[in-house]
Amino acid sequence: MARGASTRRSFWLYLRPLAQLAIAAALLGLLLWRVDLAQVRHDLAGATIWWLPLAFGLNLLSDWFRAIRWQQLLAPLKQFDLPFLFGTAVLGVSCNFALPFRAGELIRVQVMRRRSGLKASNIVATILSEKLLDMMAFAGFIVLGVVLYEEARFLWPLAVAYAAITVSGLLIARRLADRWRADDVSQPDGRLRSWLNAESRSFGEGLQSFKSMRALFRCSWTSYAAWLCEAGMYYACGRALGLELSPAVYLLVVVVATIAVSMPFTPAGLGVFEVAITTLLVAFGVSETQAATFAIFSHVMLALPYFVSGPITAMALKVSLADIFFLRAGREPDAPEPAYATARSDG
Repeated sequence: MARGASTRRSFWLYLRPLAQLAIAAALLGLLLWRVDLAQVRHDLAGATIWWLPLAFGLNLLSDWFRAIRWQQLLAPLKQFDLPFLFGTAVLGVSCNFALPFRAGELIRVQVMRRRSGLKASNIVATILSEKLLDMMAFAGFIVLGVVLYEEARFLWPLAVAYAAITVSGLLIARRLADRWRADDVSQPDGRLRSWLNAESRSFGEGLQSFKSMRALFRCSWTSYAAWLCEAGMYYACGRALGLELSPAVYLLVVVVATIAVSMPFTPAGLGVFEVAITTLLVAFGVSETQAATFAIFSHVMLALPYFVSGPITAMALKVSLADIFFLRAGREPDAPEPAYATARSDG
């Protein structure tokens, strides 16, 4: 029976990525079947390459702003150098493109945990905080798009959903942060309850930035700066292909593209990204062939910097396959004690 269960697990392990590739191929095939392939090839071959360095630079600059935001979210726990956080963030995004199910987020937690000594629940709290702040930025982008363009009116339910999630999330984060107390050492009975209590306190500890309006402001502006840089990357891709769209439209491209690549149905949103971006641009009057060309081109420009910088970053951080694939448990022997643990012992 054990052998049969192992065989089934192995079967699903291999079947899942094949199924994802099949879905991606089907979506891309359907899109390319609907457009003029000769025109797509012509537009791609005629792209103005002078815009590409700007696209690459803005793409990586967006990660620098995210590193600043992450530094602020981690500040109540421990101070980190920006280059380290930037490298860890780039490595995480690179792995999101290369591995299924956005595994880069788990790798980011693993690398940070091993290098800092922080608990995984501390780090997960800061990463979920990032997602909440992203939703806040996206809600603002969609509201601006709906106000400026009648073609964007169909996105207003998404703006309402993002705004509701953001407000609820901020209130919950403040509540969880307020419940954490460094001097609260009470332990409930039972191993499971004791573990849940410790992890929930650790999670709340990672949300301490939400108790400071100054810290929340810094996190908010860096979120907007990061996504404006990414919108600039899409704008550069559009200009390289000769598209004449308002820069504000690319704010909506950012929202739709991010949702698409976050979907776990295909690797790095392949196929989903192209169909979603094509649909959005067609709503703004772009021909389906031009929209599909932009979607394919911008997806490559989005991923290419990370395929180049990911291995370089891994080498710079001295990240091994054991770090990435969880082959070693625990903290590095020379990892420093967390700042909050030192504070407790001093008290």
